[in-house]
Amino acid sequence: MIDDRIIARVAELFYIHNINQYEIAKKFNFSNAKVCRMIKEAKKRKIIEFEIKNIDKRAIDLEKAVEKFYGLKEVIIFYNSDIVNCDEEILFQEIGKLGFDYIKRIMADNLNFALTWGKTLRCTIKFLRFDKKYNINVFSTIGSVSLTETENQAANIAQMFCEKVGGKCYPIYLPLFVKTPELKETLMHSNEISKIIGDTSKIDYYFTGLGVISKFSRMYTMGGFDLEFLDTLVEKKIIGEAGLNFYDIDGNFINAGMEDRTIKLSVEQIKMIKNKIVIAFGSEKTDAIKGFLKTGIADVLITDSKTAEKLIA
Repeated sequence: MIDDRIIARVAELFYIHNINQYEIAKKFNFSNAKVCRMIKEAKKRKIIEFEIKNIDKRAIDLEKAVEKFYGLKEVIIFYNSDIVNCDEEILFQEIGKLGFDYIKRIMADNLNFALTWGKTLRCTIKFLRFDKKYNINVFSTIGSVSLTETENQAANIAQMFCEKVGGKCYPIYLPLFVKTPELKETLMHSNEISKIIGDTSKIDYYFTGLGVISKFSRMYTMGGFDLEFLDTLVEKKIIGEAGLNFYDIDGNFINAGMEDRTIKLSVEQIKMIKNKIVIAFGSEKTDAIKGFLKTGIADVLITDSKTAEKLIA
C-alpha cells in the first residue's frame, strides 16, 4: 500500500504545480496508470479536498433541488433572495444575462433554433454578444398579433437573434389567429410555412417564455381574449400557455377551443424538438411555471431564486 506522503507529493505536483501525469510518472518511475490511481486515491483518502470559491453555494443547491424535483437536465438561477424589493427590470436584465451565457455555451455552426415570443425572451436576446457570426437557422414558431408590442413579436425576436448571432431567419408573417380552421389548414400546408415549422425533430433548441391565464395575462390586458373566453379558460382550470398551447397545474395540455384557428407549433411538434428551454420568473407566474414543468416537455429552466424556492415549496 502506498503511503500518504508519496500520494501527497504526486497530488501536489499535479494540482498545484500543473505537472502532467507523464512527467510525474517519469520522476517517480511509476506507470501513467499508477499515477492516475494515486491522484484518485488522494481524493478518496481526503489528502486533498476541493472547495469552490466565490460562488454562492445556495444557488447551486437550489438549482440541483429543482432539477431533481422536476426531472430537468439543467436549472440556471439568478440568486436574488438577498436583494430587498429587487426591481423587476433588474431581474429581466440578470435573467437575460443568464440566458445569454447559456446560448453562448451551446452556440455552434449548423444549429437550428426555434423561438416563441414575449418580453423575457426578448430581454435574453438583447444581451447576445458574439465575436463571430455563426451559420445557423432561426425559426419563428408563432404568428403575429397586433395587440402586443412589435419588439416582443416572435418574428421580430427571431430577426434580432439573427442580427446578433448570424445565420438565416425564417419569420412567420401571418396573423396568430385566423378566421376558420380551413384557412389555417391551407396556410400551414403552404410551401413557406412548411419550411418554417415542418419537421421539428431537426430543431436543436426551442426557447419560450410562459404566459399566465388571469386578468393580468398579456392576451387579456391587450384585448386578445375577452372576459368570456378568459372565464372559459379558468373554468377548464387552465393556468398557463407556452406558445399558445394551454395547460393546467398538473401538466395536462387542455384544448382551449382555439387551436384549430391558431398559427403555432402544436404540442406534438414541440415534443419532437431536441432541447426545450423555458425562461420565466415572478410570483404571478409560479403556477404557470409549475404546470409547464409538470408537462415533462421542458429540459432547461432559467429563473430567479425566489421563484425557484416557490417551485419546490
